[in-house]
Amino acid sequence: MKLNLLSKLLPTAIILLFGLYVPSYGQNCQNNSTGLAPITDLGAGFYQGYVGGLYFGSNSKPAQHIDNLENAILDIKPLDILGIPEINDGKIVLLSVGASNPKTEFQSFQNITDTFKLINPSLEVVNGAQGGKSLPKIIDTTDSYWKYIDSQLSSAGVSAKQVQIIWLEEENTQSNNINFPEAPLELMQEFKALFGVLLQKYPNLKLCYLAARGYSGYIDSASTAGNGLRQPRDYYNGWAMKWLIEDQISDDTSLSFAGSNRKAPLLDWSAYLWTDGNNPREDGLSWLCPTDVKPGDGLHWSPNGNDKAGMAIFRKFYSDIDARKWFLNNNSTSAINTSASVTHSVSVYPNPGANYFHIQTDLKDTYQAFIYDNIGRLVIYESNLPNNATIYHTLRDGIYHLVISSIDHSSYTSTNFIVDR
Repeated sequence: MKLNLLSKLLPTAIILLFGLYVPSYGQNCQNNSTGLAPITDLGAGFYQGYVGGLYFGSNSKPAQHIDNLENAILDIKPLDILGIPEINDGKIVLLSVGASNPKTEFQSFQNITDTFKLINPSLEVVNGAQGGKSLPKIIDTTDSYWKYIDSQLSSAGVSAKQVQIIWLEEENTQSNNINFPEAPLELMQEFKALFGVLLQKYPNLKLCYLAARGYSGYIDSASTAGNGLRQPRDYYNGWAMKWLIEDQISDDTSLSFAGSNRKAPLLDWSAYLWTDGNNPREDGLSWLCPTDVKPGDGLHWSPNGNDKAGMAIFRKFYSDIDARKWFLNNNSTSAINTSASVTHSVSVYPNPGANYFHIQTDLKDTYQAFIYDNIGRLVIYESNLPNNATIYHTLRDGIYHLVISSIDHSSYTSTNFIVDR
């Protein structure tokens, strides 16, 4: 009995003695919905008077933004450790910046890229995210976080001058501001300060892909998690990312990405990870408790949750017509013409499925289908398929990537599906 009591009191005694603070992220799976609509599902609809969609009421990139991305990507070339172009042995570094959830999400993404055979051979993926490093800390250029990133780059055999692309997910975890639109507007100012730090640390930085936080509604009310980690800050985080991207497209000088007075890298969306708990959004994403969150923890992902997030990041870079130009090996025998346009929709059902699936698309003519496994191997190819085609298969359990293309390769679209026997 005394031993039991001692074991319970000892952690508290250590905290009191040494001043250590160990946050608690208690879990409540009953908090599975807020009634809020994901920005991607809002589209041209409104939330408190503000239009949804990833870009100005739509999920499609504006023409000006596409031009900006194409021009920026033309400047991305393999560099040596001094930042000098080196086609044969140089590297293009994709670096992640963020705290705990971003660290495990990006690690899951990195697990895919490490075995993906169609990846750009010049691309070096480095996970620079570190637990406990929220936005106010990393805005400080003297914070130990930046030494940590230096060590991560060094371990990968690359330098800060080779960093040209950043994947970023962050939050002010201690903010008490839960008002809309004041909270996301305030967060935007903190991100702008961070962009200045990133340009200072990485002089050859061209692109920054912004990820919106996932659902944090499963945090128990009795936990000691900072208010900035809780509802509704998780939802507001996506609004801040959206407005940063839109303001830059609209030529906000505080986000200037070109010329001698750059204030930020060129911004674009990575994965938009928020959805309303266990309510699937239009593309099927949901966050389930306890399946997708750690046991007894309402904030951090389980391995299953990290896999969802990692695949969402991968899908963005693999499917995005602009990101593909630096992400994939353009000399590979890739089935898709990267200059083609993504102009069609596609869905797979049942998903998950067992030994067959149907493909539904708005392509009017016959098309071809390419199915890749999670290391980039082409496992199924079918041509001259009609709409609502049925494909029977003997694929093993796992996540697969379906790409459908017009016969002349002039347009394509893609989606993921799961085989679960």
